[in-house]
Amino acid sequence: MQPSARDQDPAALVKVPPGSGRHPALVWAASGLMSLTGPEHGPPVPASGRWVERLDDVVQEIARLRGAPLRASAAGFLGERVALAGHRRQGSLSVGGACRMVAASDGVLAVSLPRTSDSEAVPAWLELHSAGTADVWSAVAAGARERTVAELVERAAWLGLAVGPATRPAPPAEPCSFVAAGPAASGRNLVLDLSSLWAGPLCASLLGGFGLEVLKVECPGRPDGARYGSPPFYELLNRDKREAVIDLGSESGHRRFLDLCRQSAVVVDGLRPRVWANWGIDRLRVARDCGLVWVSITAHGDNRAGFGDDAAVSGGLWLPDPAGGLPWFVADAAADPVAGLVACRAAASALVAGRAGMIEVAMSRAVSWVRAGDDLSVDGAEVFRRGDHWVVRAGDDEQEVTEPTGPA
Repeated sequence: MQPSARDQDPAALVKVPPGSGRHPALVWAASGLMSLTGPEHGPPVPASGRWVERLDDVVQEIARLRGAPLRASAAGFLGERVALAGHRRQGSLSVGGACRMVAASDGVLAVSLPRTSDSEAVPAWLELHSAGTADVWSAVAAGARERTVAELVERAAWLGLAVGPATRPAPPAEPCSFVAAGPAASGRNLVLDLSSLWAGPLCASLLGGFGLEVLKVECPGRPDGARYGSPPFYELLNRDKREAVIDLGSESGHRRFLDLCRQSAVVVDGLRPRVWANWGIDRLRVARDCGLVWVSITAHGDNRAGFGDDAAVSGGLWLPDPAGGLPWFVADAAADPVAGLVACRAAASALVAGRAGMIEVAMSRAVSWVRAGDDLSVDGAEVFRRGDHWVVRAGDDEQEVTEPTGPA
């Protein structure tokens, strides 16, 4: 814990080191993520791994603030869900299978339909009388072709559907925002984790490594959806947390939550702003009144829905198909671990600096920041087969394409 951290803006851009010096395609091949990217029945696709090196600097900064190494490198955090669940690359279908690239009349979107309610909303989204087929994705493909990307994004927002245009946005100067709310209260040792799935639970679990106790809070009837995914991965993110069920929509639940906030150093949430407005909770005011750090993780920094795959595509993590087909996903729901690591670094910096406030992390923005304008393209690299392994050659150097690694 260095004294200079007290003057550090928790949202500030991490200084990016020059990197490994290796060809970016070799960095990518060694990351374990190349094996997740490209056509299902073809070779993995070479790309620039510079963004992984940039994210590793965030990992190293968290380790410096904590005074101890983390359980993985950036590549490890990006690949550990796949390593535990055993998924593989599927081209324009996400590794997890819930998100697909879809062509609109003027571009491409990543569309996520992980929940039954998402599929049920497709007819309203595309103004169909019904999906018209047992295969909802066929209806999506046919209906999306008749509309523009902007129209599809706007209509999806009305219905709470998670879609992300395949764009290359200019990178922001900072990965997240921080609004100061006075000094942090001293002597606090509790993190309230009101998040779900991946990004928020990762952030909270890493904060637990700072010697903080983490309480996982779920609403009645709305458990963390990750409970129904890979059990080993859920356990990895939540094994050291206590659990509580609190109805924040009730008067008694509201009071109990605020009582916990008065005992907490950090609150981590993954809910859209309008949910908190409906509950009558002003998060910045709570941060100020309780002297805590409130970390809000959303897909895009507003009320639009989003998941790790479509938010990553919105942030510019995708690769074109040279044959002219739909673009390919890059890695596995990368916006989740990117946002979780960025959020943890910002929260830890605020704690070290003794500053209360509101940290807002938009997953697509965090991805765009770590990408830093890189379109992921590489020159001078070739992929070939050697025995049972794919190998990347760039100049006089070679790198076998590795598989994602799970936690030690």
